[in-house]
Amino acid sequence: MLAIAKSSRSSHERELVNWSLAETGGHMQVLGVGRQGDTTTQAQIDIDLTAAKTANGNVGFRKGLRVNGIKRSAIDFVGKLNIVFFEADDLEIIHGSPGRRRRYLDILISQSDPAYLKSLQRYGQVITQRNQLLRRVRDGLSEPDELTFWDDRLAYEGARVTDSRRRSIDGLNEHAVPAHSDLTSGDKLELEYLPRFTASSDDRTNVGAMTAEMIEQEMKKALPGLRRREIAQGVTVIGPHRDDLEIRLNDKPAQNLASRGQSRTIALSLKLAEAIFVTRSTGRTPVLALDDILSELDPERRLLVLEAATKHEQVLLTSTEHGIVPQEYLETADIYTVMNGRVMQDAIANPLSNE
Repeated sequence: MLAIAKSSRSSHERELVNWSLAETGGHMQVLGVGRQGDTTTQAQIDIDLTAAKTANGNVGFRKGLRVNGIKRSAIDFVGKLNIVFFEADDLEIIHGSPGRRRRYLDILISQSDPAYLKSLQRYGQVITQRNQLLRRVRDGLSEPDELTFWDDRLAYEGARVTDSRRRSIDGLNEHAVPAHSDLTSGDKLELEYLPRFTASSDDRTNVGAMTAEMIEQEMKKALPGLRRREIAQGVTVIGPHRDDLEIRLNDKPAQNLASRGQSRTIALSLKLAEAIFVTRSTGRTPVLALDDILSELDPERRLLVLEAATKHEQVLLTSTEHGIVPQEYLETADIYTVMNGRVMQDAIANPLSNE
């Protein structure tokens, strides 16, 4: 939450609040402090609930964001603390919908480039306005010529989003491919960004050598030929909201052929590459948070994962299995046990302790 200003597990933040608090009202706070050299950053999320119900039957809900005590918008909050988070649901990056992969890229880039989040927000507003106008044209309430302005905005904002995503894929390829090779017996991993410049999903435009301006011109050329279809459907059929990321394992689509173990290794490779990408983009070292990463890996693969993880400055590793982490790694770690809602530090966390 402190990295992206919202939960990665739920799109409805009311679900994060304890039921009794939701019924009676109260205050909830999530706060974290990051230090990089001489710079200290405090990120804070406050949620206030009132017992009085709103018109739709929900309790009153208000969320506030602060950085070093100063109120911030979500755009100015995201990326102040950098965290790279792996969880079981990240397998959906490989097997899930294109929207899941786009969201992965959006979170990655937003943490390292504040301007990207603003471009993404503007693009979303363009899509909303343009779709409304398409439906008005279809219903005879507006003229087709009114779309010209929004076509230009779609191409301009969409090209900037596509260009940022394309460049992020270049960075991920640089680090994810060798990371994956180290975690496997040399299996080949490839990432390719698939932009939607035309209505045909089979028409793949290679954006590798294209600038944002070139992408913008390609989109402008495609739009006139799609106008009749877009008006009939009432939706915008091209643009980065329709793009995809293709992940290939040994020259074949991983989405269809990768086993669960292979998918887990691919997802972890992406996260390790993401940590390097964020570090190089921001100059700040992110926290690497690995949620139950070891449970479905064989002992040899676990050692490879732990060896790769220990190269990072700060790693949070969770597990539901006691003893799954080899002793040599436990001796240099702070260990905490979470039970019945309480967090306790284990004595083994400090080998020099007399307790």
